[in-house]
Amino acid sequence: MSQYTVAVMRPEQAKEVHALMEASFDKSLASIFFLYSDTTLVVMSEGVVVAGLNLDVFRVNESVKMGYIGWLYTHQDHRGRGLAPLLLERAIPFLSSLGCTDVAACVEGDNPASFKQLNRSGFAPLSLTAQLRRFGCGTITVWAHASRFFDMGYFLWHRRLDGFPTRPYRRGLYPLLATIASNVLLTIPLILGWNIPSLLGFRLTTSGPLLPIAVALTLTVRAAAMSIVARLRGVGITYQSWDTAYLTAVGLPLLAGLPFPSAGNVYIAGSDWSITEHSGTLTLMALASNGALALLCLIIPNAYTLILLFLDTLCTFYPFTGFNASRIRRGSAMSRLLSVALLLACLGRVLLY
Repeated sequence: MSQYTVAVMRPEQAKEVHALMEASFDKSLASIFFLYSDTTLVVMSEGVVVAGLNLDVFRVNESVKMGYIGWLYTHQDHRGRGLAPLLLERAIPFLSSLGCTDVAACVEGDNPASFKQLNRSGFAPLSLTAQLRRFGCGTITVWAHASRFFDMGYFLWHRRLDGFPTRPYRRGLYPLLATIASNVLLTIPLILGWNIPSLLGFRLTTSGPLLPIAVALTLTVRAAAMSIVARLRGVGITYQSWDTAYLTAVGLPLLAGLPFPSAGNVYIAGSDWSITEHSGTLTLMALASNGALALLCLIIPNAYTLILLFLDTLCTFYPFTGFNASRIRRGSAMSRLLSVALLLACLGRVLLY
């Protein structure tokens, strides 16, 4: 590590750091990049910036001042040399010196390379209820600074700097039951016709008492199919609910009269795994899920199951990265074709219905 030095970014280094970010991330994310010269840490090697950590410091409420870890990146020639943990190690005392009481970061659920580092640094995922308990109305402020009003499958990792531990994220059956219950409740405006299309005299879907049953069955068979595959492959799993997806799940029924699944997902448990080694398992889990959804949709044609199957088949881009389409994309062309075929069969069934 003697060849590397960590320092606060100088204003004249902004263009160099921004170029490194563009080389490290998908170009579609460039619009939400941020750099603050007073709170961006960089790693230097021979006078060149080779890694960086962008921090956003802001007041959440009277008792919480947040240090948000926005972007962590390393030049490809310097990866695997411990620069990410080095930056996180230096960030904690740096943020503490600025008066921060909390530190947070947002990581997608299938990104163990990132949350492994956070886990080692004392972070833990913070559920929606825990966010509201800690931040209150300031939760909206945290989401605004994190650009995460509509991301799906991303989790807020959190660490308190005042010595109090972050309350563990609830695992197991409870998050699944909570997700099912909340998605069922969100069918009420559709059933009652409380949406703009209905007020204008037409409905995009036929909603009735069957819809809540279809929602509960959809989320149950989806999770069960993935769990069975994981068990057969000898992989430990956990179910995690999503938080910000509920904004879309509330808004779309009201604006368009269509259900939107805030589905949560089944994830590989722990942080001691890699996306490269387990991509095959994740693809099989996604295929099993889509097969189960397709079978349900053929038996009980409904918009909710069809929309979830569409998201789990085709939507691989931000903010829908947490849906199973991203897992299928990592698989073979045959797996992608099979998923599309299932979707088309269900689409035809719903249209005929």
